[in-house]
Amino acid sequence: MTTKNPEEQRKITFNGLTAKEWASLSNNVWRGLSSSRSKTYLKHGATFPQKLIERIITMYSRSGDLIFDPFLGTGITLLAVRQLNRQGIGIELNPEFVKIANEQLSQKSLDNFTNQIPDIQIYHDDCRNMLKYVKPNSVQLLVTSPPYANFIQKSLKDREITHKKSKIVIDNKSTVKQYSDDERDFGNYDYSIFLKELKTVLEKCYQVTKNKGYNIWIVKDYRNTKKGVPYVDFHSDLAHLGQDVGFKYHDLVIWDQGEQRKLILLGYPSVFYTNQNCSFLVIFRKVDK
Repeated sequence: MTTKNPEEQRKITFNGLTAKEWASLSNNVWRGLSSSRSKTYLKHGATFPQKLIERIITMYSRSGDLIFDPFLGTGITLLAVRQLNRQGIGIELNPEFVKIANEQLSQKSLDNFTNQIPDIQIYHDDCRNMLKYVKPNSVQLLVTSPPYANFIQKSLKDREITHKKSKIVIDNKSTVKQYSDDERDFGNYDYSIFLKELKTVLEKCYQVTKNKGYNIWIVKDYRNTKKGVPYVDFHSDLAHLGQDVGFKYHDLVIWDQGEQRKLILLGYPSVFYTNQNCSFLVIFRKVDK
């Protein structure tokens, strides 16, 4: 039976939310979270809005919990972590992104904190080395978005040839950039190798996640029509990998990004393709037997 006292509700819920707050966040299609990116984050090419990460952190953790991002990029996750008074660890391979993340964290005001400043650490390394920095069974919430194999490289070629002057670039102001030339970069792998290496990462993510903790991966599906593959169901492939290493496939959220993107013609006039104006939040939970 649900107590009517909001403060009592905050004490018994794992995330500190009241019943009313819990219900208000329970829709599995999310809208109104997209926003234009600053010039700083355009250097990355695939950042997500801070308010998206703040919503995730609010739902799946409480103040003081440890939040981990193994593919940190330019540091959006840790900005949200600090805003919501959690602890945070981020790992990033690209030294330019590490520099931007550190600069962003140092520039933001800390005036909103009444207690101690949250413990936040950024490590420049390959996330496959995460056990050097993150203790086993310590992470309440992992939230990240990995490079999507060499899909970005394919998109770069497509922009140069097919969409150089199309709405996808001009009206949608969409940018695509290769993350790095580093051979360890997941964004430089063929898809089959990418999935194999991603499973290795997930195995370690399972080790660092505490019992009943969550892992949330923000991903998009793709097409590879040049190779005769109409649809690359990445979010399902990721879900299977997570289950293979021991996670429960806990939930799936659709992040509707249509408000920021105009529809464009795809396949016209010979074959009909829909615009992929959404991302998926694949949600895993660690439940020890």
